[in-house]
Amino acid sequence: MERSIENIWKEGFEAEKKLSAPVISNLYKRKSKLVIQQINSTSKKDNLSLIPAAFIIFGVFAFIGEIMIAAYSAILIFTLFFVNKKMLKNLKTIDIKDNTYAYLLNYRNQVKKIMKSSTWIAGLGFPLMVIPAYWMFFEGTQVFTKFRELDLAVEILLVVGLALVFSVIGILGYRLSTSVVYGRLLVRLESTIEDMEELMKK
Repeated sequence: MERSIENIWKEGFEAEKKLSAPVISNLYKRKSKLVIQQINSTSKKDNLSLIPAAFIIFGVFAFIGEIMIAAYSAILIFTLFFVNKKMLKNLKTIDIKDNTYAYLLNYRNQVKKIMKSSTWIAGLGFPLMVIPAYWMFFEGTQVFTKFRELDLAVEILLVVGLALVFSVIGILGYRLSTSVVYGRLLVRLESTIEDMEELMKK
């Protein structure tokens, strides 16, 4: 007996329902895996770039005879490298289990924590790095002598003002570099999460 058009359509839609769920699930698992791998790879390369930067800065200051500033700058950059390495290691401890959506949420939350911590490091670390370097660079010069001739309140005000300026520069520099290096990948991560949320609503 030939099947009616109605039965054919009904059977077709039932088969599509059974097929679509695992296919879509596997699709988003692959898509999520690719985005995560790209973010991890980029962050690793980005952090590793601090090592040659430390040697270059050390070499430049050592070449002009500022050994103390060279050593100080290199130590700070290497410290930042190890701090970043520890924070990035936390991304690998997230358990994916069987729920890709929950994993992506946890991963996004961890990325936000890292970005928040890095913003604080940039905002506080940049002034702490630059102001002592300025102090060591100008110590014993006419500029330093004139600075020391000022009232203590004026000296403190100038140092605090410089710290705030360098803090803003550090934060803006970090956010700009993050946008350039990670912006496209973070948008893809957010887009994947939003797509999965839309599918779960249907």
